[in-house]
Amino acid sequence: MTNLDFASIKTPCYLIDTDRLSQNFQQVKAQTDKANLSLLMAMKGFPLVKAFPYISPFICGTSSSGLFEAKLGSPLGKENHIHTPAYKAEDAQEILSVCDHIVLNSPGQAEIFSQLATSKNEFGLRLNPEISAVKEEVYNPCAPFSRFGVKKTDMDEIDSKIMNKISGFHVHALCGSSGKDFNSLLSATIEKFSPYFHDISWINLGGGQAFTEDDFVFSHFQINLDILQNKDHLKTYIEPCEYLVMDAGFLITTVLDIVHNKKDIAILDTSISCHALDVLKNYYKLPVVFPQTCESHHLSKHSYILAGNSCLSGDLFGTYEFEESLKPGDKIVFGDMGSYSFAQQNYFNGINFPSIAFYSKTDGLRQIKNYTYKNYEEIYD
Repeated sequence: MTNLDFASIKTPCYLIDTDRLSQNFQQVKAQTDKANLSLLMAMKGFPLVKAFPYISPFICGTSSSGLFEAKLGSPLGKENHIHTPAYKAEDAQEILSVCDHIVLNSPGQAEIFSQLATSKNEFGLRLNPEISAVKEEVYNPCAPFSRFGVKKTDMDEIDSKIMNKISGFHVHALCGSSGKDFNSLLSATIEKFSPYFHDISWINLGGGQAFTEDDFVFSHFQINLDILQNKDHLKTYIEPCEYLVMDAGFLITTVLDIVHNKKDIAILDTSISCHALDVLKNYYKLPVVFPQTCESHHLSKHSYILAGNSCLSGDLFGTYEFEESLKPGDKIVFGDMGSYSFAQQNYFNGINFPSIAFYSKTDGLRQIKNYTYKNYEEIYD
């Protein structure tokens, strides 16, 4: 991708390296096959339909967080799982028509579907194992007073008529977590809920596993997987997203102006609140993959704060060191922009959505989607 003529790309633009995307899925599929895990694609992080042909061969289906995502994934013709804290009664019929695995967050939700289900529908129950390695409570599904799932102490209170309708469990309590963290989750789930495993046939182990990180080692949790698969005979699903697509996505921007206030500040035609919301929420720094940066400010005379073009004072990507000075018209390319960026973009300050482009060595650069004022008008008119 370094051979791309970035100057020719209208910005801001989300760029997906489809070669890398397929490679990521292929690598994770090879790992999950060895562990006998059925790989689902979490739609919430990558709802990009035109990319489905590059990932479809490697997944058994999709996992959605609501009706719209489920409808978007339905044309794949694969398993279509759905889970959400609470469903609307008026959506029940449509959910049942497009989804085969429907996870209920509470026993009360079963009443919405009980009279409408068909033979193709399977119901799961979300569990709260009350353990998590996630430090930030905003991302911790097992935080105190969590609304997600049923705890062990509540299982025996569920009416047997409802439990008879449940064929699977769903547990999700990870975010960027290691193989050891995943093993801790499995241990807690087995310890607390194994008495109920004989009544189900599958379990969805959620997402948040850092598959591509060096410290994610499958041997850390293989013993617990063997218990689920060989002792309890459960089909085991897993539904990652972020680490499958992160390194395949880029945000391409243009320097609009250079201003100085004790430091040089490059104003870009983008905004973290519009196009890179995770930076604002998590206070982390995106890598710049173009132009060439310096690892240390001691090696560079060209230091810039990269700033967004909105009215938000904190619309800052951070301070970066470059080998050459920046000027208006230069392109800046951020990495780690594959996951969640599409789902979280917005029109704050009326800043336009980034266009979307694909790149592969075979097909070159292809523009997939452009947005105009008409798209903005249709939302608010």
